[in-house]
Amino acid sequence: MRLKILFFAIFLFVVNAQDFDWSFHKMCEYYKGDYKARTGGSKSMVGDVCKFKFPYATDNKESARTYCEEYVPYHIQVASFGPETTCLAEATLICASGWVQFFGRCYKMTKELMTHEQAVNHCATQDKKSTIAFMHREALPFRIYDYFTGVYSLWLEASIAITKDLIYDVAGGHLLLAIDGYPYNLPNIALARVAPTVKAMVLCEYTPRMNQAESNYLLKRYGEIYYPTIFTSDSAFVRTASDLQRNDGKPLRDHEYCKHVLRPFLQTDDAQAAVPTREFLDALKKERVAEIIRTSVYSGDSKVSSRSNEACSASDSRNYGMSFPTSGGSPLFKSMKDDKIWRKDEPKEVCDGASWSTGIVLSRSSPELGLEAMSDARAAPLYCQTSFDVFEYGRCDSDWNTAYRKETGQKYCHRFFSEKVTYDEAEKKCQEHGAHVSGFTGQSELDILDKMLDEAKRKGVTFGNDETVWIGARRRPTCTRLGIEGKEGGFNKDPTHPCSRRRVFEWVHGVAQNPPDFENRWVADLEPNFVGDDEKCVELLKGVKNRWNWPKDPADKKLNDVPCDLKLYYFCGREAPIVKIDA
Repeated sequence: MRLKILFFAIFLFVVNAQDFDWSFHKMCEYYKGDYKARTGGSKSMVGDVCKFKFPYATDNKESARTYCEEYVPYHIQVASFGPETTCLAEATLICASGWVQFFGRCYKMTKELMTHEQAVNHCATQDKKSTIAFMHREALPFRIYDYFTGVYSLWLEASIAITKDLIYDVAGGHLLLAIDGYPYNLPNIALARVAPTVKAMVLCEYTPRMNQAESNYLLKRYGEIYYPTIFTSDSAFVRTASDLQRNDGKPLRDHEYCKHVLRPFLQTDDAQAAVPTREFLDALKKERVAEIIRTSVYSGDSKVSSRSNEACSASDSRNYGMSFPTSGGSPLFKSMKDDKIWRKDEPKEVCDGASWSTGIVLSRSSPELGLEAMSDARAAPLYCQTSFDVFEYGRCDSDWNTAYRKETGQKYCHRFFSEKVTYDEAEKKCQEHGAHVSGFTGQSELDILDKMLDEAKRKGVTFGNDETVWIGARRRPTCTRLGIEGKEGGFNKDPTHPCSRRRVFEWVHGVAQNPPDFENRWVADLEPNFVGDDEKCVELLKGVKNRWNWPKDPADKKLNDVPCDLKLYYFCGREAPIVKIDA
């Protein structure tokens, strides 16, 4: 079979090389095959597909596959035998326009006679910085013969195992493929080592960049040998063989580990720890094996200092998310507390330092699989995925103020509302904006909130004695009078205790990192005093407040604990929109 595609036409064939492989399309078109191009370019989960029919009879599946794999230099999905042999082939990789793909590499023929040295320089100066073609499989010379017309000899490289017994072998010479073997007294399509002064045509080669479709093909083959590979609409997921614990000091450690796991298959670093989407969880549910899978979602409140007391305390903070690399290299903590990925009533932080990791228990009998809080001490396998994501923040909406949180790498958006409502009402209204009652991480962000109140004053909002602002912190559920372990005051005097002055309140809904930066911001030394055992929320003060045993100075940026049913102004806060960029 000799395929005579006129390749001079390629330069008239205008195509975006990132969308599909043009040489595969031309081959399918030549054979009048059924062609389907990929959608999504290099991000597509599948490659270009063509069903070829050849007038060649085969009598079983093995002979049909052997024929297809030899004559169609792409991945063979299905080979059907009969009076005609049918080959369903897929081109996963994408070669640049003007380059022809054979067996996963890209080739360009230059029909100009050059010495070997000139050929090496010629390939090096191509737009893809290629090299002289290498004979990486025995069928390649025959496919070269089939595809390129008017070529009689060309430079080619090969391994010592192939060249050690050449019939025509000039010492100190260079290897070429003699399509016409007559000048060397060889049969056609033969290898010869010729003198350095000989000139031949040049076939340049480069390896195309790994993409999603090719990685899916390789990982599917991997899954036939080891753990089954899980596929979703936009990624492939591979289970690790090793059990790992979360590394508290290296938020990107799981991503780095997954790069090493998948690098032998991808030949690139286009890998990351699995993002547990709902689609992934539904696909994982089909495995139904009795094991636990650890995920890279963790509590943003995890700190070594919070593990230093033997007392155990529950938390409602729900500050769970996942760290991702940014274009600048520093980690970005992406909140996932509101994603539809959690098991019912999760995440449930039952004890400080004992439930900051997350896992998926595959043996659960509940109909919907979901994440649940898990001890940092538990080691379990991970899933890694292809499509390494890099994120950066977009802009806050025009009526929201922007704060940059150096402590967490977050970009946060705040908005002040002058309507007076209870804390629970404020939370509901914030949720209508995709936000929660807001928080702050440090002095610079608190300064921004205070300036917003200054702006509100200029617009006529009053801040009288009882006119203050809700922020999104609540007294910890276990820090009742019994939990405080004291008859007086609103906190435990032990600085390491879960109900200490520093930790008795916590940010909820993940609006900021815990423990809050409150210790030196209470308006008076006796605060928070938990009057009537009912002061479970926090107000941010503005202006002079004439209250018992308080300083007479302006109380700007100071805090006080109050009952949650008071009616106050409020801040809403939400993370800035996160956009995915190419790695």
